[in-house]
Amino acid sequence: MWAIYFDQDGAEPRDVRAARRRGLRIGPLRDGVMAVSGNLLAEVGAQLQLVLDCLNNPRVDGAAATGPCFEPAFAGGADAGTVDEPDPALLAAADTRTRTQKQHDAFATMLSKVAASGALPTSGGAAPTLVVSVREDDVMAGRGYAHISGLDEPVSLGVARHIACAGAVQRIVHDDAGRIVSISTLDRVFNHHQRRAIGLRDGGCLIPGCQVPAEWCEIHHVQEHSRGGPTHTDNGVLLCWHHHRTIDTGGWKIRMNRGVPEVRGPSWWDASQRWRAATTSPTRMRERVARRT
Repeated sequence: MWAIYFDQDGAEPRDVRAARRRGLRIGPLRDGVMAVSGNLLAEVGAQLQLVLDCLNNPRVDGAAATGPCFEPAFAGGADAGTVDEPDPALLAAADTRTRTQKQHDAFATMLSKVAASGALPTSGGAAPTLVVSVREDDVMAGRGYAHISGLDEPVSLGVARHIACAGAVQRIVHDDAGRIVSISTLDRVFNHHQRRAIGLRDGGCLIPGCQVPAEWCEIHHVQEHSRGGPTHTDNGVLLCWHHHRTIDTGGWKIRMNRGVPEVRGPSWWDASQRWRAATTSPTRMRERVARRT
């Protein structure tokens, strides 16, 4: 800092050198990951860090937030008439990701939201769309590979399932020679009215301890659309990018009970393995407090 302030040439030469060094490099896909490196200008890096911190909720580690604060609440199960207060230690232990992993997942959320915002230039007459292709036989068998446009190396079938859950599915049928016989699109994307209603009901990511707000969440079909699950508010819940991607492997379970989402955590989080109605919606939580008092 002393060297900067005593530099007789001022800040302008540093800006020129920084502008020449700016850049972003994305490496090829290897072993399921793509290396990213480069140099960001000061204001670009600061803006990126600000959004990453916003999504990763830095107040968990920092000073206490002012004003009312609603922690995730759980309604008692069918065998209990009380409301269970969550253990703060368990909530803190619910997320085992490293800081760099959290920033990666927040960056993935940013990209998906920007691509769907409609503010970017169109590509081929449509918004920038990530196209993932997979054989129907592989989907039905539950094993195999998928392919992402622009990448030479295939990805796992789980990647295709995650992307398809939050996006549209187009079924293309070929004959034996490769001619396109039919094209059909399944209506499986929640519209903005449904999304707003689900956001008011759930408040944010449904997994306890996760505080990603509703605006940055994806909507997960509790009953898979491929298994007959409808695109209805009674079958959709909010999940952040990370929990949506790991919902089948992270130990968390979700079900709908008469239109109300319930979660069951892994055994290390809840030894009783009870289903609990969860929400971070301020309106619903105020209603619970009113009933208790």
